[in-house]
Amino acid sequence: MNYRDIPRIVASDGDDDAPEVPSRPRRFEFVRTTGRLDVRRLATACVLTACILAVLAYAGGHAVSSAVAWLHKQPRYQLRFDRIELPVPPPSCFRGGAATFLDRVRRNANEPEVLPVLDVDPDRIGDVFKHFPWVERVESIAFPPRGLVVRLAYRIPVARVQVTAADQVVLDREGCILPQQDIDTERLGRLISIQVHGLTLPDKDRVGKIWRTETAKTPERAAVDRGIVQAAKLAGFFLEPGREAEAVAEPSLQVLAIHDDPKLNRGWFVQTTPGAFILWGRGPGDEQPGEPSAAEKWDMLAKRAQDGGLKPERPRDYWTFGRSGLSYIRAASAANP
Repeated sequence: MNYRDIPRIVASDGDDDAPEVPSRPRRFEFVRTTGRLDVRRLATACVLTACILAVLAYAGGHAVSSAVAWLHKQPRYQLRFDRIELPVPPPSCFRGGAATFLDRVRRNANEPEVLPVLDVDPDRIGDVFKHFPWVERVESIAFPPRGLVVRLAYRIPVARVQVTAADQVVLDREGCILPQQDIDTERLGRLISIQVHGLTLPDKDRVGKIWRTETAKTPERAAVDRGIVQAAKLAGFFLEPGREAEAVAEPSLQVLAIHDDPKLNRGWFVQTTPGAFILWGRGPGDEQPGEPSAAEKWDMLAKRAQDGGLKPERPRDYWTFGRSGLSYIRAASAANP
């Protein structure tokens, strides 16, 4: 029997023109065919990911920094130094008012005319004002929208020291030397004269600083320096608004001058408007044990002025303080003031 090979029929795919299905993209396999973790490939992937993230972070940070820098330079965030707001204006005796004051502050600190408000450091701007001779302290700094507000406490002139016929120094109540070129004498309030023996004119670099003439070669000036500072504090005490108002109402309370007592070292003599001399003693805060305080002395002085006045009977007589009030001293019965 003959057997014939039956031809095999190959099934057609049906549609010879159908597009081929693309093969799946090859993944980054972290597991080998053996089932083990491919550490090398995993490490490579981690490094690549870290590099990409670093580049993105750098690019993002650079973009943000550039945007911030651009914003800080925009005109709306630029402030002229002379447009800084001072809620408390400078003393009326300061020549030129607030505009000149701000210009002098800027020049004194070598600051630019225009400040980028968003870059201003409060501590630095505070130092700029604190180092100006007329500023006693910086009380606050605020940043309203596109602005800068600086609240200051100022040094107020209270005393003048006539060192020589041609040289005069103006002091605040702490004994700080104030720049006389800034003072408008026509708007300057009443100053009390400090008259001390053996004075030396302070160096020019002491302007804006506490009175001092002592040097390593002249230590004996230290006592005089302390006296000047103490007298300035006493002048500031007399010119406090409440006491000055009392002195306006009762002229015999108005203090004209403060004198030292170099011979007997009893403290300060105070000269009032009617020509009376009062042995005041030590200045405020420097009283001797048992000595009345400055406030107690003022109360005694005010009571005496109301009761009978302070006009002396003779030119060289003076008044002195006791625990119970003022006593009148005749020049013939005690050392002359």
